[in-house]
Amino acid sequence: MKKKLYICAKFCELMMNKKILIYCVFILALIKQGWGQDIHFSQIDINPVLLNPAYSGFFEGKGRFGAVYRNQWQSVSVPYETFAFTAEWNAYRRRYFGDGINVGMAITRDEAGSLNYGITQADAILSYFKGLNKANNHFISVGVSLGFGQRSFDSHSAILPDQIETFDVQKTKYFDLGVGLAWFYNPIDEFIIKLGLSAKHLNKPNISYMNLDEAYLHSNFNAYMRMEVRFAEYFSFLPIVMYRFQHKYNELLYGTDIKWYCYQSYNYDVNCSAGVYMRQMDAIVFSLTLEFDSFVFGASYDYNFSDLKPASNGSGGFEIALLYRLKEHKQKKGNTITCPTFL
Repeated sequence: MKKKLYICAKFCELMMNKKILIYCVFILALIKQGWGQDIHFSQIDINPVLLNPAYSGFFEGKGRFGAVYRNQWQSVSVPYETFAFTAEWNAYRRRYFGDGINVGMAITRDEAGSLNYGITQADAILSYFKGLNKANNHFISVGVSLGFGQRSFDSHSAILPDQIETFDVQKTKYFDLGVGLAWFYNPIDEFIIKLGLSAKHLNKPNISYMNLDEAYLHSNFNAYMRMEVRFAEYFSFLPIVMYRFQHKYNELLYGTDIKWYCYQSYNYDVNCSAGVYMRQMDAIVFSLTLEFDSFVFGASYDYNFSDLKPASNGSGGFEIALLYRLKEHKQKKGNTITCPTFL
């Protein structure tokens, strides 16, 4: 870190001779953004492939399509806005061997600030799952994601001492590699457990605008556990624990949902759940999810209580998500492989 600051200081000293010190401040902001944490969402289970590519195989039906939008820190002049779109497809399944291959894609876009500093990334996902017993209630899955990303900003909105000066480079592109491992077990009807481990940026892509060798994305590691415990005929607890770290940044999230199985029939199901999570030293997350047959709608709100509270006034992030599943007809359930899902 000290070496990076030394390079920035030398760059600022050079720029001061040209009376454009504001360049230094802006470049430092960009580099800090590069060292910061990745895009993340509070509603983990609605688009789980954004967390772990191995979760691409953890759903029933032929396909799953999702979209999520997050608006964060409304108290600042130009808040953070984040979008994500996901699509997954069961490419191949073998009931006799209890395994299958799933393919998918994820597109994310994050934009912030008056300079429209944006991060866009598209990932192709491939996963393979394997049943560990004949009862089809015990699975393991591995996945890999290959992505292409771009970071950019709009210099036309910058206010500089010398408006003749311009930025030569306003975008940087990179390739990205991620892997994941997931495990699912449903020993009895009243209990389900799902575990996952994943890693992103294994190739540590360079995101420098000035070809600095040390301006790269640090690897991001994630561990996740979700359970479902039925405590009544129509109700269940869904506790969750997630921990992730990326260089000097780490995040611990824990909490639970309570799910109500409102209506179950041959034609369609209706379920709803509400949850409260704690993102340690950062925010409290309140979430609400409604399921109607193939559709899932989710909404959440983060109330911030971190050191940023004086600036944010407690405003965190508002998030909405929509998921559509291509579910197979229940009459055909005996001819398919049951795959795990908490939605």
